[in-house]
Amino acid sequence: MKKRIPGYIGICLLILVILAGCSETQPSEQPIVKETESQNTITVAVDGSTFLPDATKSIKRDFSEGLTLKKALLNSGLVDFTADGKRIQSVGEVSLDSSLSWAVKLNGKDIDPENWDMELHVKDEVIIYVKAADSRGDDVAYQTTLLKVSGGNIMPNLNRQYAGVYVQECTVRDVLKSSGIVRMSENNKFVVSVENVIPRMNQRWMIMVNDKELMENGLDMKLNPRDAVKLELTTVS
Repeated sequence: MKKRIPGYIGICLLILVILAGCSETQPSEQPIVKETESQNTITVAVDGSTFLPDATKSIKRDFSEGLTLKKALLNSGLVDFTADGKRIQSVGEVSLDSSLSWAVKLNGKDIDPENWDMELHVKDEVIIYVKAADSRGDDVAYQTTLLKVSGGNIMPNLNRQYAGVYVQECTVRDVLKSSGIVRMSENNKFVVSVENVIPRMNQRWMIMVNDKELMENGLDMKLNPRDAVKLELTTVS
């Protein structure tokens, strides 16, 4: 038995040499793959700026020949277009009221909707941003209010956000009525429906501001810039 030991030692040493050789080739191969991937992509980013700072994000998508700007926006998984395909309706489940609009820049230059069928190139950068509907290119720092809609546990798939330019002295009621998605009672004291969803007998639309539930007369509460009004469908206990 003692004469066979050197043979086992030799085999073990040979295996260790082979494993060491394999481990040395891995670090040199990985950067090459990453470099190739990074060169064959485009960037699609959302710039919320002062309007929607929480919406700012950036993603990379693979580039392919013939890829158009509009197709890249659709492929991003962030953008929904209007039914006629001419305007951006929402970005990341955030819609805008009539005082704001979504705009697009390609490599730092504004692109009009009629040019969204232009073809892209490798490493192009597409930026989706918010601007005031009446903006004439001035650098006015607008502020916003945000309306959130949640179906809660009753309708978990209902999650929307609506942003609009902040109007001084505006109230919760003003934001609800101007959103275009909320139907109020005739005396404007109660929410009848949201997104055409009418609560059942044991349900109601709970109203919150900055995650705090409003009291019965809370609709007259004046809002500050960037306040978030939330409507959540809940069960009445």
